[in-house]
Amino acid sequence: MRKPALIGLLLAGPLAWFSATPLGAGDAIAAAPQRERDFAQYVDIPGAERVGSAQCQACHSDASRTHGGTLHKDVECEDCHGAGSLHTTSQEGYGNILGFKKRSAEEANGVCLGCHASRTELHNWFSSAHQTRNVRCADCHGEHLAQARIDFRRQRNEVCVRCHRKQEAEGALPYHHPVREARMGCTDCHDPHGGPSGAGLKAESVNELCFQCHAELQGPFTYQHAPVTENCATCHTAHGSMQRSLLKVSQPMLCLQCHPGHHNGSGVPLLNACTNCHSSIHGSDTPSATGGSVFIDKH
Repeated sequence: MRKPALIGLLLAGPLAWFSATPLGAGDAIAAAPQRERDFAQYVDIPGAERVGSAQCQACHSDASRTHGGTLHKDVECEDCHGAGSLHTTSQEGYGNILGFKKRSAEEANGVCLGCHASRTELHNWFSSAHQTRNVRCADCHGEHLAQARIDFRRQRNEVCVRCHRKQEAEGALPYHHPVREARMGCTDCHDPHGGPSGAGLKAESVNELCFQCHAELQGPFTYQHAPVTENCATCHTAHGSMQRSLLKVSQPMLCLQCHPGHHNGSGVPLLNACTNCHSSIHGSDTPSATGGSVFIDKH
């Protein structure tokens, strides 16, 4: 926002500020570049005039046929590729038209943002990992391909794992969230266009995201287990594990990282799972016989 405009809002009082900023504070900051920037420059071809999609279809029959089955079916060719008059009269083949394959990520995405920048889903785009790493919209979205609705979640997951090979490998481990089975999608937890926290998570924190599905583990409990309230990822890994319950390390070694004094009386670490006794490890309302809680079962 320009300084004179900011001063004017401050002088006008708080009501003027809120009316001029209908989004939340975080969204307003993220959306500012979209409001200020003129994306029309990315589809501008100096000296060219529009000729209509019918002219394009005369030569590009394959693209026009698949285009008719997409969500972009009502978008004119020249809305994305620029006015075509110079292209139709050019002797240079693909000259004088905007192709996407050789354009930079900024230029290619600028065309898409000309229509999509105002969408709520893109308010965090300019601070997202995909944007900063020059991922292009067309790397994930097929602008000319038909939008098949059969097993759509599995198709979206396959798009993600084309780049995220480590997470794909983790999802193939014995214990995993059901992403591989397409009962969950990558986008159930992550927003590819940028989320309010790291890794594009669709929540303010890891715990807030996890508790959306695992609400029974949230509490509040009379006796809180500190790692649970801090970060679920302290003990669990999200994409897949060799250990039950997606634990990072098998029991009892996981627990002994914080509780090194626990042993069987002879200095040898316990060999069984700690949760065989401490079954309410996420928190408990049941006190122990000696006071406090050892996170035993509530029943």
